[in-house]
Amino acid sequence: MKNATKFCIITIVVGMLLAFTIFTLFANGILTLANPSLFFIVLIAFACIILAAILAGSLAAKNEARLREAYYCCGNLAVTGGTCLTLAAFLTFLSPVSTGIVFAIGIAVCFFFLVLLLGGILCFLHSYFSYRSPSCGSPAAPGHTFGRPGYEELPLSDEGSCRRRPIL
Repeated sequence: MKNATKFCIITIVVGMLLAFTIFTLFANGILTLANPSLFFIVLIAFACIILAAILAGSLAAKNEARLREAYYCCGNLAVTGGTCLTLAAFLTFLSPVSTGIVFAIGIAVCFFFLVLLLGGILCFLHSYFSYRSPSCGSPAAPGHTFGRPGYEELPLSDEGSCRRRPIL
């Protein structure tokens, strides 16, 4: 899970850098949108489709440890990015003028949340498919078990969990 957290932080930093670049280009008039309403409608539709797919996937999936671990960091990042992208695109769509600082801030925020959505999905897939279930031993030394003398380890039916009972 350590790599997933690192990937989430990298996604946030890349999103901030892209948002700053987009803001600078739109605020200075270097970039403009010929049809901003179509752009925002496509962004809103894309975010709603991805959010519906995440919801349907999470409802259809089994409740297993690797899904929970992947969703805690990365899934939340994707859902937050998609929800805020929908809200930011809608609010920027309502802007009466498609030039100026307010519009540049709105479009930069939309790109930031788009990066969060896409990066969260990639991070979720990476952490879901690279999940290794924890062993009954020490997490510091996966090959060695350091149990108390006189106790044996009993694996439970749930994956990745163990308990110890005294040997009689």
